[in-house]
Amino acid sequence: MRLGDNCVICNKRKEEGLHIANSFICFTCENKIVELDENDLMYHTLVKQMRNLSSNFIRK
Repeated sequence: MRLGDNCVICNKRKEEGLHIANSFICFTCENKIVELDENDLMYHTLVKQMRNLSSNFIRK
């Protein structure tokens, strides 16, 4: 039985999602990202978290 991975956005353990650059984004967070307007305050928070994801990719 697979326990899942921790999402880099919500930090919850989920079984389904995307693996990008040695990081994991759950489908729930992926959908939130896609649906957010750039004027939403949460958008800027998610952009910062995504920058961390891209910096992990560049370092490795």
